[in-house]
Amino acid sequence: MGRSLKGLEVLKVLRHPALLRLWLAQIIYLSVQFTASYAMIVLITDETHSATLVGLVIIALSLPLVLFGAPAGALVDRLDRRRILWISNVVRALSTALFVVALLIDPHQYLYIYALAFLFSLVGLFFSPAEGAIIPRIVGEAELLPALSLYNLTLNASQAVGLLLLGPLALDLLPTLVLGTDAHHLTLMPVETLFIILTILYLIAAGLTASLPRERHKEARPSSDLMITRAEQEALQALPLPVDTLPVQMELSVGIWKRLHVDLSEGWQLVRKDNILLDALWQACFGGLIMLTVAELATTFVQRLLNLPTSDTALIFAPAGIGLVLGSLLVPAVVDRLGSTRTITGGMIGTALGIGLLPIAQKVASLSDPTGWWTNPFFLLTVAGLTALVGLCLDLIVVPAQTRMQKRSPDEMRGRVLALYQVLFNGGAIPVMLFMGALTDLLGINAVIDMLVGFSLAAALVTLLRALARRSGGSGDGSAPGPDKDQAQGNQPSTVLVDEETPVYEPPTLSN
Repeated sequence: MGRSLKGLEVLKVLRHPALLRLWLAQIIYLSVQFTASYAMIVLITDETHSATLVGLVIIALSLPLVLFGAPAGALVDRLDRRRILWISNVVRALSTALFVVALLIDPHQYLYIYALAFLFSLVGLFFSPAEGAIIPRIVGEAELLPALSLYNLTLNASQAVGLLLLGPLALDLLPTLVLGTDAHHLTLMPVETLFIILTILYLIAAGLTASLPRERHKEARPSSDLMITRAEQEALQALPLPVDTLPVQMELSVGIWKRLHVDLSEGWQLVRKDNILLDALWQACFGGLIMLTVAELATTFVQRLLNLPTSDTALIFAPAGIGLVLGSLLVPAVVDRLGSTRTITGGMIGTALGIGLLPIAQKVASLSDPTGWWTNPFFLLTVAGLTALVGLCLDLIVVPAQTRMQKRSPDEMRGRVLALYQVLFNGGAIPVMLFMGALTDLLGINAVIDMLVGFSLAAALVTLLRALARRSGGSGDGSAPGPDKDQAQGNQPSTVLVDEETPVYEPPTLSN
């Protein structure tokens, strides 16, 4: 636990006033974003009662990342990042305000929800890389790693708090408001009141980011940065276009995608030669996709398995959000004692146990009290405890896997490995969400729960078998880069052979 408390030392970087304002804006922005995502899931569930259409909300949130993530990240390097930050928040505030108007005009038109989800994700393409890129300009080099660690910790915690805690509680606790007289009145449902509050919070975040120090304007970099050959430069100079616009145009048309392809190829070459890094990559993707599936099916689970309205989702799945937040504090101590491989394996088994016991608890409760089992306090506490276990165990998978993935990647290659992770995760989210939603509609929620349990147990088995194979093979990863390989050549005992690494935990650096 001492290491857990030591991890809180990253908060020392908040003594910089500019970083403190940026961090507060990040908390507001991310919490509001995931709260809005949960509200959209509830709206679709209430309107359609279709898990497939619920999955389309998450796809709308993921699709811009797959289609436009690389160009947006490169474009951010050409623009004033401070301006990107506050404009992004203003655009989201306007979007949520217009969404409230749309709900008042036609509350049953759920196509607005998909448009809002897509727009949210599209605006976020510019916000996240701009935020990560502006941090080195605010803190010194010595404090850069703690600042990025705090950024990543806030990202994970805000996702859990917004999606599984604030969203359910807000819709459960906000009242229906009636404004005006009997003859002329306006009725605001809880979801509309929530989006009005979110609009205000986005404006507060915009004010915080607008107060950040201004950046100096940077002129276009030489074309070598954009991977343009000398022949291409000579051809471009012959065109009747201003010279200062050519690099930007080439970057948006050719250089970005070419550079992305090269980066992903180099990242994959590194990953496939290092089995430990490969395992960390798929384990992080696996844990993240399980978390997305739980979020997608939360309202469907409450409706179909527990016989409760979607407004009661907070009572059941808010503990999962609490488990995720607590897990971020407990994971360092667990990894310090067990090592990464045992921690990840235990997280997979615990996830299977927590998910698999939910329908069993429902069956036992329905047999013991056929007339009102869904309101039995002991049953509800049991379900809350199981969902909290799932949240905690997902942390035991994702956090050590992401940490190992970043520690195993050389500094000069870390960005490419993370780009590969983002492409695989966001690209995989689309078919997984469609498949799980359609399967829920066709076979029922119990079939999907059984499948999640099977996947989790299979992932735990694969993790153990691959770790045992590396240990019996006498090499940490087959051809591990860096110090592990050097130790093996020098006939020194490699720490990789016992759990593939010394069981030390460090907060992950920037991963988004």
